[in-house]
Amino acid sequence: MDVGECATSLGSTLALKLISDTRVDDLSAGVYSHRLNGRWLVGGASNLGGWILRRFFSNDELETLSARIDAEGIEPTEDYFEGVMLGFGVSVDEAASMVESSRPSDDAQFVANLLGSIANVEARCYERMRELGASSAAKKVFTAGGGARNAKWSAMRSSAMGGIPVVRSERDEAAYGAALLARQGRKG
Repeated sequence: MDVGECATSLGSTLALKLISDTRVDDLSAGVYSHRLNGRWLVGGASNLGGWILRRFFSNDELETLSARIDAEGIEPTEDYFEGVMLGFGVSVDEAASMVESSRPSDDAQFVANLLGSIANVEARCYERMRELGASSAAKKVFTAGGGARNAKWSAMRSSAMGGIPVVRSERDEAAYGAALLARQGRKG
């Protein structure tokens, strides 16, 4: 566990943790810290996550469209959530309205825009943690949750964060890490 390593859970929401030597708490920014093994897990969450994808597409459709994005080299052309960061400042209905108003006719392009937009939110969140005082910028992201299974999305996320590695966790169930932390905490 090294400073600068991160964990992102991509489920219906986006949950982030960054290992830091410095504690960072800024409730106005949605950032808080937990102690772990002499270091700090600086983190937060955003309500922008996989729910927005499920609002428009089934799992099978997302898999097919993601494969098309990869095969055809489709890249995001719009950031639907520019400026959105940690916290729950955008409601489900507001976010859906934001994307529906400028939805392209090509579903693969629409998915690329959604994936790229959420990748940008993740990148901004980790950068904001550093700006608020985390002792390191993100250096490597371990990812879990349903979104971790989408290799194209992981590549977009890496690109949005300046090329740092985004690695699917060996156990990608979002609750697995929380269970390990709980077990460790119980040991003292």
